[in-house]
Amino acid sequence: MRKYKGYMTLEASLVVPMIICVFALLIYFSYYLYGRCVLSQDTYILAFRASISSEDAGSVVSEKEDGVLGRKYFGSGKPVISVSTSGKDIRVSGKSYVRSRAMGSYFLKPRSDWNYETAGKARKLKQIDHIRMVKRVKDIGENLLNRKEEP
Repeated sequence: MRKYKGYMTLEASLVVPMIICVFALLIYFSYYLYGRCVLSQDTYILAFRASISSEDAGSVVSEKEDGVLGRKYFGSGKPVISVSTSGKDIRVSGKSYVRSRAMGSYFLKPRSDWNYETAGKARKLKQIDHIRMVKRVKDIGENLLNRKEEP
């Protein structure tokens, strides 16, 4: 049996950097998934808050944007939010990206940032007016039933 010198050195110089690169990619994938999920949640929250407000949807979203987005987008750029309305529907969309520059030009690293876009949609239903109407109809119904029982 022959023993070759440098066998472990070759293995360590090829396998260990590859494993480190795979771990770094897993971290970037988790940043991407986390950012996309949080942005999806935040766009829906903004759309819902705009739907229950009596003000213009664009002004409500711009007013509450910083409070909802906060500082939870680590590993990603700050999202850019846009609002569109169509009748009673309010659509809030957001765009962001994962910063993946830490690995330099390593051969497995993607060449550009990973962009993602999500949207939240809500319908303006005027819930308060609806609740008041249901309560008023209930009160009228109870008054009618009470009148029939009095004579």
